[in-house]
Amino acid sequence: MRELNDIRRDINAADEQLRGLFLRRMALALEVAENKAETGDKVFKPEREAEILAARAAGLAGGLHRKYVSLLEAVIRKSRESQYAALLERFPERFPLAPELAARPVHTVFYQGVGGAYAHQAARALFPEAVHQSLPSWEEVFRRVHQGEADMGVVPVENTTAGTVNEVYDLLLKYDLSINRSYIQEISHCLAAVPGASLASVKRVCSHPHALPQCAAFIKAHGYAEQCEPNTAIAAEKVAAANDPALAAICSREAAERNGLVVLAEKVNDMGRNETRFIAVSPRLTALPGDNRVEICFSLPNQAGSLNSVLSMLADYGIDMTEIHSRPMKDSPWCYIFYVDFTGSLLDADVRALLYQLYEELPYIKVLGSYCTETLEETA
Repeated sequence: MRELNDIRRDINAADEQLRGLFLRRMALALEVAENKAETGDKVFKPEREAEILAARAAGLAGGLHRKYVSLLEAVIRKSRESQYAALLERFPERFPLAPELAARPVHTVFYQGVGGAYAHQAARALFPEAVHQSLPSWEEVFRRVHQGEADMGVVPVENTTAGTVNEVYDLLLKYDLSINRSYIQEISHCLAAVPGASLASVKRVCSHPHALPQCAAFIKAHGYAEQCEPNTAIAAEKVAAANDPALAAICSREAAERNGLVVLAEKVNDMGRNETRFIAVSPRLTALPGDNRVEICFSLPNQAGSLNSVLSMLADYGIDMTEIHSRPMKDSPWCYIFYVDFTGSLLDADVRALLYQLYEELPYIKVLGSYCTETLEETA
């Protein structure tokens, strides 16, 4: 048996050879880019790559075949990455987006619910100088912002307890709006009822369908029945109008106080830290200094490893992915749109090269926004 140090010495020598070959391979990739810049030929040719992989891995059996194919795929992918970056540097006009590079004044902001709703609070935090107008539904917010009746719409997209607000992501595509800002707000629910009510008198609680699961343990412990309402602040309004000590609302303290309700219990949400991320949407895609997040959505070719290939591209560019989820494609059973949020900005050269590559290689991709995530502010 050979000594471990001797084996390691040979590994180091092999690694040095691999390093030299890798640098040579990347230099050749740049030569290919120069050639394709002149001819207009495409960088990505899946059929050609499949032929290369089959030829190079021929004769290797079992696990070695899979490992070598995986290694070659990574090398080829990085070669394409180098080519896209080189082409975009030489031809910046090939970047498939034209975001606005300056913020526009925000005079009017729409949100779903009524005054005191968490969305109203987020809208005030994001745009304190604007006029804030409530609307009955998220779709109404999207539709009227799309029509140009307001500069921005503020809607929730995810909660740390209840998860993703899928309807909002569907509406982003339906109305072709872009995310321009993001705001993470701490949600502190209270149980509010009319004066004279008590925890014992309450039999039913009403709130938004996402707020009720956030307080499931509290509701179950008290044996309350649940009643869904379009919004937490609307729930507070209905409790005040009903004037029934058996009915209570799960809402913000502000919504309770606006409607003359008494707070029977504070912080009734199950999680000690319950947060909701709100986004501001408009018809314009922007790329502004200070942006630190990009959100995209895309579909994939129907072949093995296609999602892994996209995730590997993000890793190759040094991208920190912060979220991924999927939604069914309309009118295409068992096909999905993937949503990915990652750190970065459309002003960053690596992000632009990544998006250029994804536009060239995927059947569908849309940039949903480049934005700044605002500092967390607690809302009681």
